[in-house]
Amino acid sequence: MSYKVLFLNPLKDYIDGLERSTPAGFELTVLHVGTSVQHMCQEAAEADFIISGIDIPEEVFRAADQAKFIQYMSSGYGQLSEEVLNDLGIPVAQMKTHSISVAEHAVTLILTLLRRIPASTVALREGKWRQDLQEASYSELYGKTVGIVGLGNIGRWVGKVVHHGFGANVIFYDNAEIPLTVSELISAKQVSLDELMRESDIVCVNLPLNAESQRLICREELAKMKQRGVLVNVGRGEVIDEEALIEVLRDGRIAGAGLDVFQSEPLSLNSELLTLDSVVCTPHMAGVGWENVQRRIETVWENIHAVLRGEIPRGVITQTKRAPSLDNAR
Repeated sequence: MSYKVLFLNPLKDYIDGLERSTPAGFELTVLHVGTSVQHMCQEAAEADFIISGIDIPEEVFRAADQAKFIQYMSSGYGQLSEEVLNDLGIPVAQMKTHSISVAEHAVTLILTLLRRIPASTVALREGKWRQDLQEASYSELYGKTVGIVGLGNIGRWVGKVVHHGFGANVIFYDNAEIPLTVSELISAKQVSLDELMRESDIVCVNLPLNAESQRLICREELAKMKQRGVLVNVGRGEVIDEEALIEVLRDGRIAGAGLDVFQSEPLSLNSELLTLDSVVCTPHMAGVGWENVQRRIETVWENIHAVLRGEIPRGVITQTKRAPSLDNAR
């Protein structure tokens, strides 16, 4: 028996690795970006498993009436709602392998802002030396209060790194149920969002985008931050009111921001964020890295085999509690 695995809109870094690691009994078909929706539907109708890149039209998934499982290659799931994915009736999973990379990137942004690395590099190129710098504008992480907005996998890694590695204090805000008690991770205190914004020296946002998180960090919340405070976002750009953030940065009401995600992506080259000395921007790349590529490829095959064994795959986001029956497997 051979199973057809369809990779739609593939992320290019994963194609070779998936092709090399395809187990016996599986056939991998790759449809690149630009493939017509009609052709994707035709291929999907014959697929046993689907690996999804980004922005796959709903009708393609609807056409996959023989599919037993859909694996997104990212931590998000594109433009489709959970309601639509639930309606497919099969497990749909997102990747949960990127937490370490994203957390390290968040801490890198924090240190880059506190140590003012970009501004110092510019000063050096202008012939300035230590005595020319404004020493009082530099900060260390030790002893600071880091407020984590969203204590999921990423938030926990950030908390562990800044607390155990740099001696920072950690507080957090999260409305979701925390499956692992914070005392098992770090000495952290759960607070209201209002208290977090007021008390934090560094605010680190790690939230996914949903109805509750959209524009959670609005003008009112930003106004509560300390003037020497910095904000880092490695979650989703829409969680923060970008216009309001630009205003407080422009007016110097906070010390800086480190952003890997934006309200509209790719970030426009005309964005004022790229003109502000107090802002460090990166192109939504916190989760990239060759280690993470390997983890994601391994997760694809592990999850597919789990489904074939009748088990629940890792990272499942739909309400399907068990793998579908394989009675009709080809």
